[in-house]
Amino acid sequence: MKRHCLLLAAAWLFSANLLFSQTLSYPGELGVGDAKLGKYFDTYSLQLSAGDRVVATLSSPDFDTYLIIESPDGLELENDDFGDGDFSRLDVLVQRGGEWKVKVTSYEENEQGQYLLLVNREKLRHLESFEGVLDESDPVSIKDERYDRYTIRLEERQRVLIQMDSEEMDSFLVLKPPRGRTIRNDDHGDEIDSRIDTVAEVGGTYELYATTNQGGEMGSYTLSIFTGGLAAIDRRQGSLVGPDSESAGGSYYEDHALQLAAGAHLIVEMVSAEFDTFLEVMGPNDFYDMNDDYGGSTAVSRLEIFAPEAGEYVFTASAYEEGSAGDYSLTIYSLK
Repeated sequence: MKRHCLLLAAAWLFSANLLFSQTLSYPGELGVGDAKLGKYFDTYSLQLSAGDRVVATLSSPDFDTYLIIESPDGLELENDDFGDGDFSRLDVLVQRGGEWKVKVTSYEENEQGQYLLLVNREKLRHLESFEGVLDESDPVSIKDERYDRYTIRLEERQRVLIQMDSEEMDSFLVLKPPRGRTIRNDDHGDEIDSRIDTVAEVGGTYELYATTNQGGEMGSYTLSIFTGGLAAIDRRQGSLVGPDSESAGGSYYEDHALQLAAGAHLIVEMVSAEFDTFLEVMGPNDFYDMNDDYGGSTAVSRLEIFAPEAGEYVFTASAYEEGSAGDYSLTIYSLK
């Protein structure tokens, strides 16, 4: 069994002037005059550093969006429709600094119209990357999945992102804290790679397992670990019961309103042991996002937002199934 230990020095980790979020807005229009290879293209260049996280979202009222991010060495990541939405989104952890290109285009040829590209840049620290191999020398779980074990020492409330990439197997990540809920991830977003994106609930040594989704799989992988600063945490307890308001579909819900500054970066997580959670947010100028299941669990819903402008943002906690009720917790992580 291969063991790895990462010890993080607290005095080195949290320099407020180095850890930040930034939102860039690019309203534009595809059409005559733009680059064209069957489709119209607009290209935006970004100078990025190792440790940057970029979340790019492309929406349009006029055409089916298609989003491309190209690395300095020419590797392209692409997205058409993100999840169940009618927009495109890419979420990239930068391990090589340099000039990155964000390309705006359409899914179909010759489509034209207005669009809005939002690029949210979060500054993290690229702590470490490992080139690993799962093979016959590794231990096997009770479900016949081989795994490598790592340990990471984290501070309470510290932000951490861990990504496992493999072209040879369906990767799976498990992060086990000293106490509390174990975090798992199979497929991140629309991709087959795995990512754990969380805030440490307690300080101490965390066990990290790099494994596979199916028993018997073996192959090489890359494990990348990024860390951030300390988050402010607001924990709330709620209950969906009969006297609550009901939505048009007959589901109980509770609203949690927050006044946010432009560029505020939040992760909001809803957890219940009694029903299938559903979380929505509405904000200024028809801002909207939603999540049903997060990380493969019907008990967890999670939203991450970079507030595009100042104003009131209302998070609605409800159940996915009509008439479901019970207790839940809502945790709000403020990262900026």
